[in-house]
Amino acid sequence: MVNIKKYLDLAKVKLREELNPYFAKFRIKRLKTKDITIISNNCWGGHVYRYFNLPYDSPTIGLYIFSPDYIKFISNLKYYMEKELVFIDYTKSKYKEEIIRNNQQNIPIGKLDDIEIIFLHYHSEEEARTKWNRRKARIHWDNLYYKMSEQNLCTPDLLMQFELIDLANKFVFVTKDYGLKSQVIFKDCSNMDFIPNDTTNFRKYINIINWLNGEPFKLKQ
Repeated sequence: MVNIKKYLDLAKVKLREELNPYFAKFRIKRLKTKDITIISNNCWGGHVYRYFNLPYDSPTIGLYIFSPDYIKFISNLKYYMEKELVFIDYTKSKYKEEIIRNNQQNIPIGKLDDIEIIFLHYHSEEEARTKWNRRKARIHWDNLYYKMSEQNLCTPDLLMQFELIDLANKFVFVTKDYGLKSQVIFKDCSNMDFIPNDTTNFRKYINIINWLNGEPFKLKQ
């Protein structure tokens, strides 16, 4: 059953990606601006950009950041964006055990000062560095959006820290009701304590167009 679901999820994403260029021209007309930077803890932001056929005006594409580091990252974004991206071997990572558990020892791991970035969908350090630098130069500092998920070593304390960070246009996918203003309950995972996948159904629980337009975007829970 798990393998069948995985196959169906992959097929769903593949079909969506193939159809995006045809339907994006209608979706994008509903956006107030095309100058959008989504800072995401994982690949979710990339799915949004492709949904509208928009350029990747964000460096957080095709990668993920462990939750403790993601909180630090968005709490001081400009500071980290000014740091040079360097790479380390997985044996030097503070998340070594998780990386081994995920069988990601050959994935490029970047560092910005004290935070680590797992370049999941990159073939080499050079590719990761080139695309990171190119995309960070496109950041729209006056139009930032932040998305997080309850995954990658997330804890209730980190969720609360996310809630308290003074950022506009933010939300976090969670498995249950934590009583946070920024939370969106991802009901597909209501029987779990983390969200393993929020990209297959990346817009199921929110109205993304409303979110990017600065309007109420949460669907009824």
